[in-house]
Amino acid sequence: MTLSKCLKMGAAIGAFMLIGQVCGVELNCPEVSTIKAVSRQFADQSGVWKGEQYMEDSSITAAFKFQGAAIKQGTDSETSHAYYYVACNYVGAGSDDYLRMAQRFVSSPVAQGSNWNENNECIQSGVSKCAFNVMNSKGPAPIKLPVQ
Repeated sequence: MTLSKCLKMGAAIGAFMLIGQVCGVELNCPEVSTIKAVSRQFADQSGVWKGEQYMEDSSITAAFKFQGAAIKQGTDSETSHAYYYVACNYVGAGSDDYLRMAQRFVSSPVAQGSNWNENNECIQSGVSKCAFNVMNSKGPAPIKLPVQ
């Protein structure tokens, strides 16, 4: 076999290996240490007046602990198309100290490991214990916010 043929075959094998890795990516919820508050939202009792205070503060979330994750499906109210998302839950010391972060995906995430129950919920204290995989995804799904 010539050097040229060996190089071509090596390049083809390398391309197939890369394609296999692109198909599925193992993901986790964010660690508490990577979360920072970027805004606070306010509203009056009637809900007519709304406001938001922008900030960049990680001290607010420092006392939170990861509580678990869930894989869910929703329906877009404008397009009626299904979308998939992972909700990550965090709790603090007080009864009102609760944070939920979510990310949408184009295709359905798949639970990885034995920590997930039949309802696609993982109740664990570490984000790595609630790993999930997104097969053949084009990444996070775009979220269209209504015009205000």
